[in-house]
Parts: sequence; C-alpha cells; structure tokens
Amino acid sequence: MTEALHVVTGAFGYSGRWIAHRLLEKGVRVRTLTNAIGRDDPFDGRVEVHPIDFENHEAMVESLRGAEVLYNTYWVRYNHHSRNFDHGIAVENTRKLFAAAAEAGVERIIHFSVAHPDKAPDWTYFRGKVAVEKILHESSHSYAILRPTVLFGGGRNVLINNIAWMLRKFPVFGVFGMGNYPIQPVHVKDVARVAVEQGELRENVTIDVTGPETFRYKEYIGLMVKSMGLRRLIIPMPSMVGWMFGKFLGVILQDLVITRAEIKGLKRGLMASDEEPLGVLKFSEWIAEHGSEFGKRYQNDLKERKYRLPKKNE
Repeated sequence: MTEALHVVTGAFGYSGRWIAHRLLEKGVRVRTLTNAIGRDDPFDGRVEVHPIDFENHEAMVESLRGAEVLYNTYWVRYNHHSRNFDHGIAVENTRKLFAAAAEAGVERIIHFSVAHPDKAPDWTYFRGKVAVEKILHESSHSYAILRPTVLFGGGRNVLINNIAWMLRKFPVFGVFGMGNYPIQPVHVKDVARVAVEQGELRENVTIDVTGPETFRYKEYIGLMVKSMGLRRLIIPMPSMVGWMFGKFLGVILQDLVITRAEIKGLKRGLMASDEEPLGVLKFSEWIAEHGSEFGKRYQNDLKERKYRLPKKNE
C-alpha cells in the first residue's frame, strides 16, 4: 500500500518543522515546498524538498500532485519591498498556491491564519489574512483555517529570545501603555498537533488555536524576568515612545524590532481568544524551565530570513 503524501510549506521553518515532525512520527510521507537559504535539515533527508516558484504554475502543480493534504504556513511578517515581499504579494502567492493545489487534486488544505484577523483592518498583515481566508471560503477545497495566537517553544522562539535579550541588556523594561491587555501563548507542538488532527478530517472549520493560560502582558514579561533570575523594573510607557525606542534599536541591530501595527494589535487584545483553548502545554511551566536559556544573543529576524530565487530549470 502506498503511504500517504502530505505537503508542508516551509517544513524547515518554525511551525512547519513541528508539523513535519509529527507527520513523520505517524508514518506519513512528507514533502516541503521552500526557497529558504541555509536552513538546517533536522530530518536527515526524510523530508522531500521541492523549490517553490509562485510564477511557475505547472511546477507547483507537479510538486503537489498526489498529495492528500497541504499544510500552508507561508506568510510574511512585514512589508519589505526591496526584498520583494509584502502582504499583498503574499495574498497573490497564496492564491496561486491554492489554485495549483486544486489542479493537482489535493484533498484538503490546512491553512494558518491569525487570531481575530477581522479586528485590525488598518494593518495590512491582518487584511491579507482576511483576504486569504476569503479565497478558501469561496473555493471548492475541503479546508481547516487555524488561527493561532502567539507561539512559544520548539527551538526558534525569536520573539521570546529578543525580549529576553532586552531584559538582560536594560535594567528597566517598558510595556506599551499600562500592559493590562491579554496575551494567550500557545506551544508550537500543540499547534502542530491540532494541524495534523485537522488533516485527518474533511469538515470545513475555522478555529482559534490557543494555550490554556491567559496573562496580562506585564505579567507575561514578569514571568520571563523571574525565570531568567533577574530583577527588572517593568514600567508603563506611551506606545509611541516604545515604537521609537524599537526603531532606534532596529537601526543599531539592522533589524525590524517592532512595528506600530504589531503594537496596536497587542494593545487591542488580539493575542488572546474567547474560544475554548485547544493547547495543553503551559507557558508558565515552560518558561520556568527554559527562561534562563534565552537572550544571550540577539536573533536578527530580518537577516535570518534569506530566500533564493527559483532557477528556471527547477
């Protein structure tokens, strides 16, 4: 009997890596579509690697042919026109990917969105997520749209690491506004579990994927401080001041530390959900065990996101 083939976009990335890992544990044949440069292969060649060229429809169809499920983790964090990625381009690329999946006969799409995408129409990141969800809703695909909040665990942890780096560098940490807005982190392994479970179903669903604990943002930072064995003064700060400080740090670090839209989304409570949590792994327990490991060096998200252009013969 031929083993099932599932395709994961970005299986060497953050969430995609854990989806691929869980699929391999279940004996599923896994293929990834990626153009990332220099990502290590944690699977020792067990995951088939195909380049992805959104401008080559035929090649995408062939890469997806025979797959039962497509797990789409593809997106971009911010607009960076000089590197030819922004949210508008990401929407069109995803549309092309879904069209190729339809022609290839893919049975189901598990698509990663974000919690509350319709509550931030002034942020192109969220507008793009809404647009992609609409594409799926209007398609003939069987689909599950997963809306995670903020991820933790599983190795990369850029957000947590860089907050920890600031906590190590500065004796005072400013939270945007009063810091009373909610944040409900979810472990990446829980997200992968839910994704793979949905891959086995065929009902069309849109669900939030959240962890079992909700904190006020200043409590979230306080847990990090405690886990690192530090004593830090956590103070309220005007959002504009926080953004300007992030902008200043970004110049020094040559990275995009924080965007104004991300600050707005955080303060609006978009990093938490009212739905029943599907995650079981607790941030409080995880950070207590691992907090001391973070922040020893800054992880430059912009520099680490390197992609190659597809070759014409691929």
